[in-house]
Amino acid sequence: MTRIARPHRFILALALLLAGPSLPVPGVAGDGPDWERILFLASEDSHPHQSVFEQLRDIPQQQLVYAALDQPDAGAWLSTWDCDRCLVITSGTRSLNRALPALSKARILSITLPRQAFDLAIHTHGDTERLAAIFMDIPMERRLAITRERIPSINRIAVIEGPAPRLPVEAGSGLESRGPAGIQRFISYQENDLIGTFAHASEQADAILTVPDRRVYNPRTIVSIVMTTYRHRTPLIAHSESLLRAGALISIHATPEQLGKEAAMLLKQLESGQSQWSAQRRHTERHEVAINPYVARSLRIQVAP
Repeated sequence: MTRIARPHRFILALALLLAGPSLPVPGVAGDGPDWERILFLASEDSHPHQSVFEQLRDIPQQQLVYAALDQPDAGAWLSTWDCDRCLVITSGTRSLNRALPALSKARILSITLPRQAFDLAIHTHGDTERLAAIFMDIPMERRLAITRERIPSINRIAVIEGPAPRLPVEAGSGLESRGPAGIQRFISYQENDLIGTFAHASEQADAILTVPDRRVYNPRTIVSIVMTTYRHRTPLIAHSESLLRAGALISIHATPEQLGKEAAMLLKQLESGQSQWSAQRRHTERHEVAINPYVARSLRIQVAP
């Protein structure tokens, strides 16, 4: 496995030519895909993406290279890795948006992004059977079950999101507006009505379940959201660790390490022939529940361990 900050196309091409005999095309020969080379393309050279990449270190006999969009020559990496026996692992939203229009042959595994961002990317750039994905957001049905298990006193739950297109919510859509066991949805159409929407939702619900909708939850709005819900003593059930640090009561999320391990597991299954390459798209099966003890004490809410 190699981590190179500043690739040079000529040196890279020479190294690949000297790497050894050609390998069978994935899905055509052998028990599983035998990649000629794999590129890990991070949206930025940051600790979360590096943590995801580090979990791929145990993949045997792979020619794995790390690159990031904020490093020089990112475009050169993509053009060099656009081959039938190439795999590009995009980590984050920006890297997927960069890779989709640039690659016409390589297979793409998209990780470390929520389902909504993935859907927007393929809506913008087009879909392809060469694209698979593991979404980082936990399905809403699962988050609801965990919330009620950890905090039995919570019955009424609100979700606040931006206007259509609506977030894909698998089984959660069936729970919509079904009394104390359901979800009450609120739409915030623009930022200047956001605080009023959260105040109204806080009066109607025991807790607010956050969703990965950056039109609602972003660095410009999060402080006001936390202050508004705190004044109403309505806890936030977050979908990310950053929201937990900002003032949510608990967070149900997958860590970068967990996302990396899940991607590594998928690649090992493909290599061993346990699974065949396909445009499979699914949510992560891994998560952790983190508690903000200061918020729990302040709101006097008991959270089961």
